[in-house]
Amino acid sequence: MTEPTSEISTLALSVLELLDERPMHPYELASTMRLRHHDEFIRLNFGSLYHTVEVLERNGWIVPTEREKEGRRPERTIYKLTESGREVLVRIVSDILSQPRREYPHFAAGLMFMHHLDAPQAAEHLRNRAAALKATTEKLTRILAELRADGVSRLSLIELEHKIAMLDAERKWVNNLEKEVNDGRLEWKVGLDPDHETLRRRHGARAH
Repeated sequence: MTEPTSEISTLALSVLELLDERPMHPYELASTMRLRHHDEFIRLNFGSLYHTVEVLERNGWIVPTEREKEGRRPERTIYKLTESGREVLVRIVSDILSQPRREYPHFAAGLMFMHHLDAPQAAEHLRNRAAALKATTEKLTRILAELRADGVSRLSLIELEHKIAMLDAERKWVNNLEKEVNDGRLEWKVGLDPDHETLRRRHGARAH
C-alpha cells in the first residue's frame, strides 16, 4: 500500500532529495545528512532511517541498484531514486513552499498556560529561553559561516539561514515579553476583564 504523500516525513524527504543527487546506501545517507546539518531540522537515527528507506522502497519511490561489500563489514544495499520518487519529491517541495501548514509548536503550549506560574518565575524562564536561543543562533551562525567559507552555495544553506532568522526573531520577542512581565505591563490574569468598556456596554445593552 502506497503511503499518502501528505504524510511523508522530513526524513523521507531528505532521503529522496539526496538520492536525487546520486545513488547511496543508508550509512552514506546518514553521513551526508550530518555533514550538511540536516539533523538540525529532522530527527535522525539509524532505526528511523532504515524504516524510512523500507517504506520508500515499498512505495516504489526508491529501488536497490547494487550491493556493496567492504572487507568484513556487512553488505550494504545502494539505492537510487525512481521517476515516481522524483515526481513525489518535486510535488511535496512545491506544496511545502506554496501552502502554509497548521503547526503546533511546543512553545505555544507553554505560553498558553504561563499564567499558572508566578510572574517573576515566568519572567526568569523566559530570560533563560532567550539566552538559550541566543546560544543556538550563535552556534548556527558559526556553522553557516564555516560552510560558506568552504564554498557551499547560499542556496544549499538557505534553510539554515531561515532557521537563524526565525530563532533570532523569537529571541527578540521573548526578551520583550520578559520585560513586559517584569515591568508589570502584562496583566497577570486570564479571561475577560469585567471592567472592560466594551464588555460593560454589551451587558448594559442586554439589560435594557
